[in-house]
Amino acid sequence: MLMKKTKASFTCQSIYDIDPQFFVSLGVKAVIADLDQTLDTAFTDTPSPRVFALRDELAQLHIQLIVISNNRDKRVSPYVKKLQVPYLSFALKFFKGKVLKFLKKENLKVEDCVFVGDQLYTDGIYTSKIHGRLILTEPLSPKDNIPTKMVRGLDKHFREKYRRQGRLGLPCPLRIGKGE
Repeated sequence: MLMKKTKASFTCQSIYDIDPQFFVSLGVKAVIADLDQTLDTAFTDTPSPRVFALRDELAQLHIQLIVISNNRDKRVSPYVKKLQVPYLSFALKFFKGKVLKFLKKENLKVEDCVFVGDQLYTDGIYTSKIHGRLILTEPLSPKDNIPTKMVRGLDKHFREKYRRQGRLGLPCPLRIGKGE
């Protein structure tokens, strides 16, 4: 039932493959990214250089990078404090209220944002509930924490089903030098 209205607006291999001008063309003020398996692997405590580069590149385009994660604050806070971007931990993505309250606190409307995540089952559900645009990526690593491993099989099933139904969205424009 939760998955019935879920869909992605766009797809790509990784957030790092997306041409930053694509975000400008969408007219967004913020890129809202999931942490684990979207910005970095699930077991990374410090932002990688490419995360800092993405943050800086977006800032030059007057677009803010924000992190929204279902993970606990003890995981998210140390990572994001090094990155120095706004964040919401323990987001309870299945329930739209906490995410919408956070966006309001950040003076953002849903239409000001594009959401980037690696799972239809979490990222897809909450973005559909709030009527947001989702860019669905592949997980950065095959290695997941235990709760995510349990959902990953379900996610693979839905990705294949949605691919057949044309519900995975359009491919994102890639950075120069990426792609086929």
